[in-house]
Amino acid sequence: MDTRARLRLRTRVGYAEHIDRYLDPYLGEVLLEELTPALVQEAFDRISRHTLAGGVLLSPTTVQRVRATLRAALNTAVRERLLPANPAQGLRLEPGAGTRPVVWTDQAVAEWTHGGARPAVAVWTVEQTRQFLDFVSEDRWNALFHLVVMTGLRRGEVVGLRWEDIDLIKGTVRIARQLQSNRGGLVELAPKSAASRRMLVLDHATTGVLRRHQWRQQQEAQTRGQEWDPRGYVFTVLRGGPLAPERLSRLFRKLNAESGLPPVRFHDLRHGAATLALAAGVELKVVQAMLGHASIVLTADTYASVLPEVAREAAERTAWLVLRDSGRGRRCAARRERRGLDPARAHPGPISATAPLR
Repeated sequence: MDTRARLRLRTRVGYAEHIDRYLDPYLGEVLLEELTPALVQEAFDRISRHTLAGGVLLSPTTVQRVRATLRAALNTAVRERLLPANPAQGLRLEPGAGTRPVVWTDQAVAEWTHGGARPAVAVWTVEQTRQFLDFVSEDRWNALFHLVVMTGLRRGEVVGLRWEDIDLIKGTVRIARQLQSNRGGLVELAPKSAASRRMLVLDHATTGVLRRHQWRQQQEAQTRGQEWDPRGYVFTVLRGGPLAPERLSRLFRKLNAESGLPPVRFHDLRHGAATLALAAGVELKVVQAMLGHASIVLTADTYASVLPEVAREAAERTAWLVLRDSGRGRRCAARRERRGLDPARAHPGPISATAPLR
């Protein structure tokens, strides 16, 4: 840890947690020269059986991350010729499963209502998203939530925004920094990656919401006078200082509960923004740039799920393509007409959500 001066803050905290909770207790007494693949495998078999509060086993994904921490440390030992090879290579571990967003369909909501079943990562439907924005429309943080819903900004990115980053005439937002908590204070850091340093184009409605927010903030600043923080953050506490990321998460959980909508995390609004954009027919490459992903593969793997209405339209389009010249296809088209659906919408082209956001 002492030699990794360029580690990002959250990465350093994660490494330290892996070392203190898992690696030191299970491998700390082993001399480096006596460390073998068999000993490492035995240690990770025990780490895999480690239970958290409530008796829940450590997830395979977390075990994989702990292995990555050890492997990085031992690679340094190999480079310094303290070991001939890395004994953490070739471990037999259960693969970590990537968690994909699950849409809060009627069935999922019913299961949550009656049994408390809640997906690890969940996103609202178009209608649920609209209901939340309506619910917070008069809230002090309305503009923040509106912006995140439409653009998928990360938590640290949105609280780190300054007015110098926003052009309300051109309708653009520049992501140039993020805020993170550190030892009771807040620190400004560079964006997560080179791809995260990006420029976003806003729709007219979002630009209007930000204009109204700016006007209200100027009124607050005049009232506070010299007490107002002059750094120009877009979303602030009462005296103009930046909003802590953890406080934003607590605020969102409170509003989510008060709205009566099924629960999602603040970070899930980012997943929801991507899902809604894809449902509206936005190309995957554009969604990748909007989210600041370095790889389009990550975007595609994470957002393979679609909204129910989009899946239905895709199924109808496929059936029309296969069956259009058959008697069954003509009967399907007739049924679509009786239900008020336009058969012409089944032609190839972008799939769009049937109920776009205002």
